[in-house]
Amino acid sequence: MLGAAGREEYVEAPAALRDQRLYKAWRAFSSNKLAVVGLAFVVLTVLLAIFAPWLEPHNPTTPYPSGLSAIGGPLPTTWHMPFPLGTDNVGRDELSQLVAGARVSMEVGVFATLISMVIGTVFGAVSGYFGGWADNLLMRFTDIMLAFPFLLFVILLQSVIAHPSVVTVYEVIGGLGWAGVARIARGQALSVARNEFVEAAHATGASHWRIISRHIIPNILGPVLVISTLNVSGNIILESSLSFLGIGVPDPTPSWGKMISAGLQYYQVMPTLLLYPGIMLAIASLGFNLFGDGLGRVLNPRR
Repeated sequence: MLGAAGREEYVEAPAALRDQRLYKAWRAFSSNKLAVVGLAFVVLTVLLAIFAPWLEPHNPTTPYPSGLSAIGGPLPTTWHMPFPLGTDNVGRDELSQLVAGARVSMEVGVFATLISMVIGTVFGAVSGYFGGWADNLLMRFTDIMLAFPFLLFVILLQSVIAHPSVVTVYEVIGGLGWAGVARIARGQALSVARNEFVEAAHATGASHWRIISRHIIPNILGPVLVISTLNVSGNIILESSLSFLGIGVPDPTPSWGKMISAGLQYYQVMPTLLLYPGIMLAIASLGFNLFGDGLGRVLNPRR
């Protein structure tokens, strides 16, 4: 009985400690009101992206003859069906495009960030752990990547791709945007590699790659997650910039950047064609920035 009771106490104690840490982390996060607002914006954008097919009142890629005015221009905002937010210059429903654009922005922002986070974390962990010539070689390559004008490099690669798609957009952005993450990961790995538990792993005969994967990377993920959360915002804006220039996601896939580009010719008579996608872009990017700032405060070791 005593052994069973002792075992039960041993099993439940870590769970209770974990719950206590999560509660303290949430209290620290929720004390930052701007971070909570950012989290609300992020949740709103994510829900729009997930439930886009059910929230779109019309097909966002279909031009409707009834969606054009008598002179062939877009319809203004009426707040009445069938086009409550009006239509664009070819008769497509503005509300449906806004909802569908959330899915494209989230897909590019999240997957591009995951790609850059994986590449940058591995580069930084390996560089900081081995040091010496390996560190010099990997960091000089990272410096070369940082030296390139990032936006121009992305535009160049995206423009020469034969069959662009949403996948190629986030592959190009993620494949070129890992250098900043690598710098953060390398700095953290330099500190972690000097800890006693890493020396103990060496003493037990653990391989280098096991130490990197089991001890280095898990202990540097906090700062990496924070910078990656902030990078989602930048990647969303970058995708919109590429779509605005006509080299982002191909037609007929809706995008907030393409909506802004199409509405430029009507900005004097119908500014809502620029206002609506601009507001959605601001909500998504501001949400991830505020959420990332709050996450950084929670994961700060000094707290």
